[in-house]
Order: sequence, then structure tokens, then C-alpha cells
Amino acid sequence: MNKWFLRENSRRFFRIDMPMQVFVTPSSPINNLEIYATGIDYFPPIINKLIGIQLADTSYWSNKIQEQKDLLLPLFNEISDSIEFFGKGVVQLSQGLSPKNDPSFWLLMNEKLHGFKSLTILKTKAPKTHSYFKQIEDKYLHYLNSFFESIKESTAEEFSANPGLLDGFKIDETTERFSNTKLNNIPLIQAIIAITSYMNTYLNAYKQINDDNAIRKFPLKWPVMDANISASGIALLFSKRFKKRDKVDVFIYFTENKKIIKFDGSIVNLRSLEMEYKERVAINFDFPDGSSQDFLMHKIQEYELNLCEDLKF
Repeated sequence: MNKWFLRENSRRFFRIDMPMQVFVTPSSPINNLEIYATGIDYFPPIINKLIGIQLADTSYWSNKIQEQKDLLLPLFNEISDSIEFFGKGVVQLSQGLSPKNDPSFWLLMNEKLHGFKSLTILKTKAPKTHSYFKQIEDKYLHYLNSFFESIKESTAEEFSANPGLLDGFKIDETTERFSNTKLNNIPLIQAIIAITSYMNTYLNAYKQINDDNAIRKFPLKWPVMDANISASGIALLFSKRFKKRDKVDVFIYFTENKKIIKFDGSIVNLRSLEMEYKERVAINFDFPDGSSQDFLMHKIQEYELNLCEDLKF
């Protein structure tokens, strides 16, 4: 049992690592903003560090490209600028600021929605390479269009989330295939992996903002997370950050029982995991009601028994 948990919880319930469908949200949103925002930090230092590494990797590998460098470098630069543009908007969104109130941003948005200008020339000169960048563009434009609609329709009272935001694109399959070690020293391949990773970090931040608003009422869509849990608290890994001592609502869904239990929680510990680029967030359940706590204890014991059964020879 972790020392921080012993200090914060005199009852010292047994803890276990257990996969769970969990949804965590601040109990109260930020007031008086241009766009509704929960107050979650979607760009903690560990994520900003990751962005810096991904951008540096993109620059390093793209500058090593020799073949068709005169076509590819401008394309990499345009894509990087487009990702940075999207990222700036997502940062504003996370802070409850509306990018549409910035005329220059809004004008550039309408230009970005047309895709990557530098991509067209590759279609005839390098069709296979063109197909890889077209995959990047397809994913980028899907998210940018969703972002555009969110900005247009959101108000200070409600964030306009997209319940149909897709996850899983052709470029994701391609970069996974490219991760083969035989391709480690091919600059173009590594540059594509790097710039896609850079893009995904910003896209994932927007997806989290979207999902935090879109799926609250849909427990079947809550993510299955590896939780460190007891009947009086839970610790989870996120790529976003809450504030210490903030009050949060913790919802846990048990599919087999079709049951949701809710706890009022307080953030009691925060820790950045450097190697995983994640934030470990520990939450104490404040004055949990007996029935929810008993049910959770039962599910923890049930899970532990199942683990013991699996270990039998």
C-alpha cells in the first residue's frame, strides 16, 4: 500500500490493480468563460515535454531526407504549421477561450479546412509518398472539422461535443507498420512517424475535451482503465491533469451488472510519470455512501477471486 494513501485514509482498505470503466470529471466547471470548460489541464508539463520531443524528432528526420527534399521539406513545414495552429486552438478551448473571437485565427481556420496545399504536387511526382501524407491529411481534417463545429456551436453554458468523433485511421495502421526496426534508419519513414505522433498528441487533447463532454451520459463509451483501487479511493493514469485538492465526481460502470456507482472525490496526490508521459492522479472518496462502498468492495473481492481461479493449475 502506498504511503500517501495511508496518510490520507485512516481506514486503510485493501487496494488492488483492476481494470474498470471509469469517468472522472471536476464537480464544478469554471464560471464566466467564453466557452464551457471543466477546468481540467489537458496540457500538463509532461505533455508539453512530449510535444517538444516530437517536434524536434520531426525536424531532425525531415532535414535528413535526400530524395525529393525540395518537395518534402515545404510539405513537412506546412503540416507542422497546421498542427501548431490546431494546437493553439485546442489550448484556448481547454481554457474556456473561444478562438472564433480572434479574427486572424478564424480567417486562417477557413484556409486550413482546405487541407495541405503542398501535398498536390506529390500526387504525380511520388504517388506512394503522396498516399502516406494524404492519410495524415485525412485524420487532421476530420479533427479540424469537428473542432471548427465545436467552436461555432459552443456557448458559455455548454460545450458542443461531437458524439461521432472517429478514432482509428489509415495513418495509424501505416505508422504502426512503419515501426518495424528494419525501417529505423530511413529518414522519410521516421519523419512521417514523428510528425504523426506530434499531430496525435494535439488531436488526443481535443478528443479528451470532446469526450469529457460527449460521453458522460453514455457509460458504455467510458474508457476501460487500469485502476489502483480500494473501497475508499482510486488512482488512475491520464494524459491530462487535475488540480490537487480539487473536488471531482467519480463514476464507475460495471457492465455485467449494468450498474453505475458514483463517489464524491478529492484529488490527494499528483505525480508525473516521465517514461510514460502520463499523470498519475490519486483520488480519495469523500464520505462514500455505504451501499456504493459495499458494492465496490464486493466487486474488488470478486475480481480477486477470479484472479486466484485463473492461477490454478
